[in-house]
Amino acid sequence: MSSEDSHDTEVSEELLDRIEAGEEHPPKPDFMTEDEWERMRMTRNRDIIRMAGTTHADSYRSASGKGMDTTQGAPVVVLTTKGRKTGNDVVTCVNYMQDGDDLIVVGSFSGFKDDPHWVRNLEKEPHAEVQVHDRAWPVKARRVRGEDRAQLWPSLVEYFPLWGHFQKYCRREFAVFVLSPESPSDE
Repeated sequence: MSSEDSHDTEVSEELLDRIEAGEEHPPKPDFMTEDEWERMRMTRNRDIIRMAGTTHADSYRSASGKGMDTTQGAPVVVLTTKGRKTGNDVVTCVNYMQDGDDLIVVGSFSGFKDDPHWVRNLEKEPHAEVQVHDRAWPVKARRVRGEDRAQLWPSLVEYFPLWGHFQKYCRREFAVFVLSPESPSDE
């Protein structure tokens, strides 16, 4: 881990294993209230996160995003990827940060040891679709790595501190993707 991802307090490898497996939760961050953290802890479960992402996407689409456009204090986008195994559309909501015309998404998956499914889907097929409110458009995903990721990471953590908090308690480096608008001729 880089120094920016080091733990605030020393955490044993055994505790990291338990946090990444979902058997324990990371410590409460200072930027959240007890109530906010308790709500987070109650939903920090792989199955709940997957189900909530799909359910949230369905509700978001039905309401054109009205009242459904944030979660955990950050905006969400409906992301549609191609399933890497089935080729079927896979729809979920993910937090994002806007950068001009691009959207930046982080595969934190609440600090579990595995990437969320949409990360693996984008790695296999970078062409996807996003919806923000009532507007949907095709995008091409580019994974940000190395020095580019290191330069971008502080801005992402400042924008949405939970990404940084969960990264502190996870050995997996969270995938960062830039989703750029794409015209049909870009395919």
